[in-house]
Amino acid sequence: MSSIHDDEMIVLKDMEALYLGNLGTVEFDINLPREGKYGSQISWQSGDSRFIKDDGKVTRPKYGLGTRTVPLIATFRYGESIKEQVYHVTILEEENNIKVSRIYPISLRAELGEVVYLPSVVVVETEEHEVITHAVNWEGGEERLFQETGPEAARGFLKDTEIPVTAEILVQAKVDQEKMDPLPSVKSFSPSTVRLGSDTAFQAAQNRSLAFLKSVNDDQMLYNFRAAAGLDTKGAPEMLGWDSPDCLLRGHTTGHYLSALALCYAATGDRYIKKKAEYMIGSLEECQQAFSIKPGYHEGFLSGYSEEQFDRLESFTRYPEIWAPYYTLHKILAGLLDVHRHLGSDTALGIADRLGDWVYHRLGRLPNHVLKTMWSMYIAGEFGGMNDSLAELYQLTRKSSHLAAAKWFDNDRLFVPMQERIDALGGLHANQHIPQVIGALNIFRATGEKKYYEIAHFFWHAVTNAHIYSIGGTGEGEMFRQAGKIGEYLSDKTAETCASYNMLKLTKELFGYEPAAKYMDYYERTMFNHILASGDSKPTGGSTYFMPLEPGGRKSFDSTSNTCCHGTGLENHFKYPEAIYFYDEQSLFVNLFVSSTLDWEEKGITIALSAQKHEPGEITLRIQSDGRFILKIRRPYWSPEGGIVEINGRQVDYMPGPDGYWSLDRDWKDGDVIQLRLDCRIRLESAPDRKECVSLAYGPFILAAVSDSKEFLRLPLQEGVLDSQFVKETGPQGLQFRYIKDDVTFIPLADVQNESYHVYFLAEGSTKDQR
Repeated sequence: MSSIHDDEMIVLKDMEALYLGNLGTVEFDINLPREGKYGSQISWQSGDSRFIKDDGKVTRPKYGLGTRTVPLIATFRYGESIKEQVYHVTILEEENNIKVSRIYPISLRAELGEVVYLPSVVVVETEEHEVITHAVNWEGGEERLFQETGPEAARGFLKDTEIPVTAEILVQAKVDQEKMDPLPSVKSFSPSTVRLGSDTAFQAAQNRSLAFLKSVNDDQMLYNFRAAAGLDTKGAPEMLGWDSPDCLLRGHTTGHYLSALALCYAATGDRYIKKKAEYMIGSLEECQQAFSIKPGYHEGFLSGYSEEQFDRLESFTRYPEIWAPYYTLHKILAGLLDVHRHLGSDTALGIADRLGDWVYHRLGRLPNHVLKTMWSMYIAGEFGGMNDSLAELYQLTRKSSHLAAAKWFDNDRLFVPMQERIDALGGLHANQHIPQVIGALNIFRATGEKKYYEIAHFFWHAVTNAHIYSIGGTGEGEMFRQAGKIGEYLSDKTAETCASYNMLKLTKELFGYEPAAKYMDYYERTMFNHILASGDSKPTGGSTYFMPLEPGGRKSFDSTSNTCCHGTGLENHFKYPEAIYFYDEQSLFVNLFVSSTLDWEEKGITIALSAQKHEPGEITLRIQSDGRFILKIRRPYWSPEGGIVEINGRQVDYMPGPDGYWSLDRDWKDGDVIQLRLDCRIRLESAPDRKECVSLAYGPFILAAVSDSKEFLRLPLQEGVLDSQFVKETGPQGLQFRYIKDDVTFIPLADVQNESYHVYFLAEGSTKDQR
């Protein structure tokens, strides 16, 4: 009988004997043995399955994404001995073998005697029918200055190719910036005026998040900042995961934590949360002051690490050698602004103002081509919503330097096709770019420059029309795919939660300018079926990074590794009240059917909304106090046959307007009751690229089939008889359906916790897409 020592020796010999070849320049699949030379059993786990699978299959990064180094973990087992060995595999990016079938025309206007910059990218269509952006090298550089009016041309080549590109330029004596009114037509209510119903899943999620925030060690959240600034860390434990002291993204979670505290206080009024936020702000001010007198640092800097990553980004160092320094900075800046907004903290605004000055002085010395190259870089150049926060700072301080800095984050790779109304999102890192569009909209709010609004408007329509799954989430493996490619990309890395967090933020802001049901239809879909579904059912602060939509997928809740989605997850469940109601001087918009109470202070009126999960088509509104206003109620997309509206028990013959809302204009009396009976039934929603690949839905809920099968469930369904094939039941969470033929249980995805599930399945006889 062998001893543990003998077992260990065999494992060590196998570890020493194993050779995988040259792992520094990998282009092909790697042979990963399952048994060592001396008998150990070997299992493998990839650190990033997008580029190398557990079986050694290699997928090289697309051209432009950069070479990637991925940890590959081997576990050796023999007898009682188990040991791990990490191999670092460098996978080369693909060569630029692009075959272009079309280059979209490039035309711009230039003002006489003023410097104009040619776009750093053009939009191309490949022979594989993919629409993407591609970098350009312009002959003579990107800067132009013209001394005569009239047509001009610039020539260049697609970068790393010999494919010619031409830009047509019209030089004019004066080029006026198109403007439009930047004031929203409707506004959201302060979160403190809306309270969620105590019996809702939304309130339960909010309560769990509140309990978690109360348990957080504030000094641990401050650890990286104090350590970097040379201050006493007060005996706090180190941060973990993406915030650990050796991680290049450290500090980002602390920014999200500030935002979460601010949002939590606004949503709950909890005084202990307010005290925690004030302690964090006071401590961060001490850190900023300590940085300002530390050699090698510049006034206003604040971070969980030094300025080195910012230096290296300016020389175009790629990820993962650096990791998105401006992304981390944005989380800190956004957190400070949220604390100012919801707690009225002038200290937080002062810290943010000085940090904004640091950004201005840092970027102001860089030429245009350096800025454009930085922002186009995959992950390393990810800057979150720096343009959003700087535009917000400008509106608070009226310092022109903050607005100038916000515009320096304009990203040609995203903005150029959006301005031309071309969907070239395929291949872009989804959540790297969504916050940039939110920033564009906030620059519009600050300036009235129409182009920024149009960028945001087109982007939203492009994403929601051609890039979302049935749950509202977008992206696979963090990346946008080509338009309409949904059923082709059902994996364990679909629908990054951060992306939905930001899409909802963008949707809410756009609704303010165009109060139409289409925005809140999307908002409801994503809030009910992705954000609510993303949180752990225990008060751990855990959140899903991806929402798996492959057959037999299973949620994984990140509560310790401090990923980006853990950060937004800290905020998500305090944001539910934000979009339920909107208003203008004459109207109250009821957008989302979530049980809640609104205190409309300006009108002296309280509105109580009741919506039952088991019967989502039955909605009741009760009015307290008298007043005249237009009550506008959204007719949801899932009620295509309309619905019945009753006031105090009497049916009214109102039809929804072109904006998708019922408009009830009258003198309301204390005690008035409005009831909606909406057309709510089982329906199918098809993937645009695979009509037989469908999701099952009921009212606002996308239903998940509880099943361990790793193969698509095949259900012979026909839309005309769906209701007869399902039995509606009262499950543990209040709503479930049983598919009669195969005895399969369907529940809302938000009710799934640890079970394996299916959101997409193959349906026979279904071709219609009702989404």
